[in-house]
Amino acid sequence: MTRGGLRATVAIDGDVSATLRDVAKVVGWGLLLYGAVLLIGAKLSTRSVGSLVLQLLVAEWGAGRLAVSWSDPMRPPPPWGDLARRVGGGAAAGVSAACVAVVFAVSTRALSVHANAPEPTQLGLGLFVAALSAARDELLLRGIPLRAFRRACPPFALLLVCGGASAAAEYGAMTAAQDALGAHVLIAGLTGIIFAALWMRDRGGWFAVGAHMGWTFATGGLIRGGLLDLRSSSGAWGGGDAGFAGSFAVTAALVPMAAIALGWFSRHGLPKVD
Repeated sequence: MTRGGLRATVAIDGDVSATLRDVAKVVGWGLLLYGAVLLIGAKLSTRSVGSLVLQLLVAEWGAGRLAVSWSDPMRPPPPWGDLARRVGGGAAAGVSAACVAVVFAVSTRALSVHANAPEPTQLGLGLFVAALSAARDELLLRGIPLRAFRRACPPFALLLVCGGASAAAEYGAMTAAQDALGAHVLIAGLTGIIFAALWMRDRGGWFAVGAHMGWTFATGGLIRGGLLDLRSSSGAWGGGDAGFAGSFAVTAALVPMAAIALGWFSRHGLPKVD
């Protein structure tokens, strides 16, 4: 009995040790990969298409080396039609979430709506840039953290890890001189939780990258000189010069969405494999 108990203890300790080593390895390489992407952005224009393409290629290569997969590796590779459906469904969800945030912000006078004459070329470029940045960030800020902590944390804690990673990345990108730093970081953390929930619910990143793309496009070029021109009110509620991304009204609109995601995974856990 004693010897059997000892063997069980050793096995458990070995599993924990192996898990911690795996977490440390993936986190370490993930940080190096994130640093390489930041370096590319520093050397090249962070907003240029060429820079974003190179960043995405590096992120894709590095994430692949860490066994981060866009689709569930336990299932057969999905057909292209299924991938398009997932990305399109995610984009619709991201735009819908953006509409909820915009309507709430406008109704509370954080934003004011002004008409605008959109240029199709600019809208197309904005959508392409949103797709590149969404795919890059989903790999770095959701795919790698989920891969690192999948065996070490319960599902709802995985969401918090991803939210923390997104908030930390946003904090690092900001400067203390900006008035809306707090809102920027909170919005990044809340959207990180929501997008991570989509990764986990869909058992892959296609739906999440579509949602991130839809959110970025709808809250960026689409409402800032695109279909509409939304102007922020002064003060923290509207975001002032920081605009939509620095508005505490947008933060308030995202809190229920993130809370629903945390509550669902806290109660139900990961979805079962079919």
